[in-house]
Amino acid sequence: MIVIGTITFTEELANDVAQCYTTLPPIPDFITTKGTYVYTHEGQDIRAFAIFSFDESRADDAAEYLKIRYKAFSSVKGLHSKVEEWLDVQDAMKVVESGDYNLSALSTNKFL
Repeated sequence: MIVIGTITFTEELANDVAQCYTTLPPIPDFITTKGTYVYTHEGQDIRAFAIFSFDESRADDAAEYLKIRYKAFSSVKGLHSKVEEWLDVQDAMKVVESGDYNLSALSTNKFL
């Protein structure tokens, strides 16, 4: 299972965001990460995202950690964050093949 966490903020908040990163709780051993990746382009807000991967059996634990992690960013006024659960293609295809087309049926909604 993967979850993608995204933050968006203005250039003026970059120092505050960098300071916030130093206060984040350590990532638990059962979660692997890819990123954080940062996108900057003149005239646009800065965006950063990280991909968190973990066994579905640890989804509750991962959700708790990610809630704490992204709540820390709430101290930066004007920063926006979101945490989204993403399905792999195999799971999405199962739904499509069933004719249901309700991909949300596979979502745990633990990360909202």
